[in-house]
Amino acid sequence: MLNRLMAAMVAGAVPLLAAPVAFAQNGQQAPQQGKGTAAKAPAASSKSFDPHDLSGFWDITNIGRPAGALNETSNNRPPMTPWGLEKFHKTKTAYDAKALGNGVYPEKDWNDPIRWCDPTGFPRIMWSPTPAGMRFAQTADETIQFFENNRVWRDIWTDGRKLPGDDADSRWYGYAVGRWEGDTFVVNSNNYNDASWLDQYGSPHSDQMTVEERYRRIDHDHLEMILNITDPKTYVGTWKGDKKIFQLVDKPARSEFNDFPEDICVWSETKRPIHP
Repeated sequence: MLNRLMAAMVAGAVPLLAAPVAFAQNGQQAPQQGKGTAAKAPAASSKSFDPHDLSGFWDITNIGRPAGALNETSNNRPPMTPWGLEKFHKTKTAYDAKALGNGVYPEKDWNDPIRWCDPTGFPRIMWSPTPAGMRFAQTADETIQFFENNRVWRDIWTDGRKLPGDDADSRWYGYAVGRWEGDTFVVNSNNYNDASWLDQYGSPHSDQMTVEERYRRIDHDHLEMILNITDPKTYVGTWKGDKKIFQLVDKPARSEFNDFPEDICVWSETKRPIHP
């Protein structure tokens, strides 16, 4: 089956060539930056829960996300360094946003790495242009984070180890360690491959990027996440993320077998005509 992400890139981008707007996770047009309001906060669940238990399937929602910040860390991207600007100005996509975009280009010029089945990378895989789910599984030594898109995972080690130094091989999904601060699960990661983009707008990063994620289960059915990016080679200051809310689901919404569907980018399929 044609990779859903690849098909969505074309389907979602075609209208943008005529009228650049931001698109929401579900493919519907989102309010342009500065217009509209974010969805209301979720009603708290009355079910009992363990705040240290993150296990289960979680779907990202529109709750608490401001207009124009649907598929990225936030609208508040800090200024870029000269190195970052040089890299950013080479990106060509059909997505545009006043705060984030680099212009709208015809499909023949798009150079998004995922078009050639490069790994999506982190943190982009959290909010790629298609609806995305994740799953946490916890063991004594680590928390494993599975992603619906491309069926990949991250090992978040909780056994006390430290992050590797700069001499470690870079990875598309980095190296990650986690710890608890009260009821908040804090994840720090580093050594990212700088070939990936941070969002569909082509926001760049370097191999010096570090990421902090803060997860907090606010009730039985909802998980709050705030993600901050620090990359002194690319950005002047920390890119502070908006609060994202994930909803606990019994099974992935796009599965018929109570698991994540096999949504994998296949290089041979990218050579075929895409018919969304």
